[in-house]
Amino acid sequence: MILFFCLSCHKEKECELIQNKEEIRGSYYFYFRPNFYATPQSNSISGGGFNTEYVSGKVSKAIYDDYEIGDEYCF
Repeated sequence: MILFFCLSCHKEKECELIQNKEEIRGSYYFYFRPNFYATPQSNSISGGGFNTEYVSGKVSKAIYDDYEIGDEYCF
């Protein structure tokens, strides 16, 4: 009975459109929807730091290379 309950539990996937992508010092990031909690002193996407105006996610180089701006990414 407990086994059945655990097998029926699953995490829902969340999907977002990639607004921008950026490589920062060997790490790869996707930027998604606007972050409504952005700080007024946010960095630019093309600069050397994170853009706090968007929700971002770190991904592997392989995933980064597989997706383009405008693609839907599910995690």
